[in-house]
This record gives sequence, structure tokens and C-alpha cells, in this order.
Amino acid sequence: MLSALRVTSRALIAAAALGLLTSCGPGGGAGPGTATLPPVQQTQPTLRPGEVDPSKPVTVALLVPLSGLNEGAATAGNALANAARMAMVDLADPTMQLEIYDTRGDAQTARAMAERAAADGAALILGPLFGTNTAGVGEVAARTGLSVISFSTDSSVAGGPVFVSGFLPESEAERIIGFAASRGAGQIAVFYPQTEYGQAALAGAERAANRQGATITTASSYSRTFQGIQNASEPFASDALGFGANAVLLPDSGQGLRSVAAFLDYNGLDPADVRYIGLGQWNGSETLKEAALQGGWFPAPDPDRLDRFSGYYAARHGGSPPFIAVLGYDSVQIAGQLLSDARQVGSRQPFARNEIARPRGFQGTLGPIVFLPDGTNRRAMAVLQVAPGRFEVLDPAPGFLGSGS
Repeated sequence: MLSALRVTSRALIAAAALGLLTSCGPGGGAGPGTATLPPVQQTQPTLRPGEVDPSKPVTVALLVPLSGLNEGAATAGNALANAARMAMVDLADPTMQLEIYDTRGDAQTARAMAERAAADGAALILGPLFGTNTAGVGEVAARTGLSVISFSTDSSVAGGPVFVSGFLPESEAERIIGFAASRGAGQIAVFYPQTEYGQAALAGAERAANRQGATITTASSYSRTFQGIQNASEPFASDALGFGANAVLLPDSGQGLRSVAAFLDYNGLDPADVRYIGLGQWNGSETLKEAALQGGWFPAPDPDRLDRFSGYYAARHGGSPPFIAVLGYDSVQIAGQLLSDARQVGSRQPFARNEIARPRGFQGTLGPIVFLPDGTNRRAMAVLQVAPGRFEVLDPAPGFLGSGS
């Protein structure tokens, strides 16, 4: 009997102690004279447009033409998308997501896809392909606080939130005219097509001549047809010789370039006496087929780097990629680098304008690239010479650009 009472007493004491602990713990009742504290509210930091939460996945939007009436544009767009996916695999960053939007090569659709990408939470827009599509995308980006890295070669659409990553005719003109002047061929006549690219090439040549100690002796345009080239070539050749040109800049490509060179040679502008020089559009098989272009000079990416990328792409997707595919690969790599750098320093603005236009630039697949504050870019380019059946490197691409201007 005494033993049973002791067990019962111990049980009552234990129960009382348990009740006391329960009343003091989380969720327990408050005792007399005690106040119940409200639960702590967990608040998330408010993100402004263009900011990201470094603890969460970040989405990058790719705007390219995957379909549409322009088959060439769709081919280029699909190659850009393929290369971008390759870059995502190589980045192996689980915190970065790539969403691809089909612009169909149309300005209105491109704008609509930019609106959708912003609504879907994209932190950066890569693309679109064309300058005519980039303007509308840039307007959406300006309103939504995003930055854009376009694949266009049209510097007129750069500025504000838009950076252009294509190889710009102005920059190519700077490279080739500087090289020509250093080799004693600084009296330059310009014969250019009546296209936006031709106009940009002329503007770039005039600016480059002022910076590089060269002179534009004369300039003339032509309609990019057989008859247009034939009609304009004779008076231009006469002017070029009359003004003492020792080089002629031909910013054209393909069959148009071949026709221009053949007619100028026929009309007395002998490439043995006057150096034929061009821009990056010369970098194609048609250039090798025209005898008058033998010995000509033009700027281009390091050919070994381009060959390596083409082989890498072909191993993944088959066939040789169009040249522009490399822009898709590099744009994703650049986005990944910016995101990684921002996370290291705790920044919530990895894609701010000042981050994209950082003075040290980026190491691209084909060499260094620096985005300038005005939205244009500078790229490291070699100077190639047209030789029988091949292009030879006359002057290698520099390994570093610096900030430039």
C-alpha cells in the first residue's frame, strides 16, 4: 500500500512538471500575468525591375526566329538556339534557366515576345537577330527595366538598354583601315552598295580614317544589281585613280563582291597597283573564286578559333553552323559570367548596364569582346589575306582589348 502511494505521488509530480514545461514552450498556454507574443513575420526583399534574388533561379530569355517566311532567318535563329543550349550545358549552372521565344523574324512578334519574356520574369533578353526587330524589343526593355544583348550588326539600334553583339562594320573598318595605313596604303577610295550595311561601312571608314591617319580620297555607291555595278564601276575607277588612291575598300560579299572586283579590274583599277581591302563579309568561299581579289586584305576573327567552334557545333548538331551561331553561344556564356560574378559579391543587379559595359570585357569564343557604354562593341580581329584557295593570317588578333572608346 505504501509503495503504491509513492508511485502515484511520483506520477502526479511528473505530470505537474510536464504541464509546466508545456505551458512555457511554443504553442503552450500563457500563465497568469504573462503576455502572448505575436508570431514573427518573414518578409521578402522587394525586387526592383532588373534585380534578381541571388538565392533563386534566374531566367534569361532568348529571342530568335525559329520559324516564319524567311527561311534563311529561321535557319540562323535555330542555329543561335542550338548554340545557346550548348553554352547552357557547358555552364552547368543549375541556378540559370534559358527560355526561348520564337520571333518569326517579325518586328511585331519580336516586341510581343519581349513583353511575354518580361511577364514571365526574365532578368535579361538575348536577341533578337535583326536591327529592325531590336528597336521594339528595346522599348519594352526600357519600360520593364531589362537589358538587351542583341545579335544585330546595326549600331544605330544600340543605346539605352540595348547592346549589340554582332560584328559591326564600323569596327571592322577601323581594324582594316588602321592596318592598311600602317602598310603604306592609307589613300583609300570607298565603293559601297546602296544598303544600310554599305552606309554604315562608309561612316565607319570615314571615322576610322580620321583616327588612323588615313584619307578617304573618294567614295561612290552602286545599286546592288549587275547593271548597277557595271554602270557605277567605270566612273568610280576613274575617280579613284585620279585622286591617287592606293587602296580601295569594298564592303560587299558573295556574288556582289565578285562582280564589283571584276568590273573595277576591267576598268583599270589594277589590284597589283591598288590594294583591294574589305570587311568581315569577305570571309566566305565566293571571295576565293575571284582572281581580282587575290592578295586582298580583310578583318576577321581568328580562323583557328572559328574552326574549333564549328567542329564543336558540328559534333553536337551535325553540319557546319552559320557564322552567327557563335553569338548565341557567347551571349549565354556572358550572361552566366555576369550572374556568377554578381553572386560572389552579393549583387542583385547582375545585368545592369554598367556590368555589361565593364571595361575588362569578356573572353568570347572567337576572342575578346568589350561592350561600350553607348551600346556598341569592340572585338579582337585578325587581318587575313586572300590566297589561292585559302585565307592566310597577316596580322593576328590581339589577345586583349581594354576599355577602348
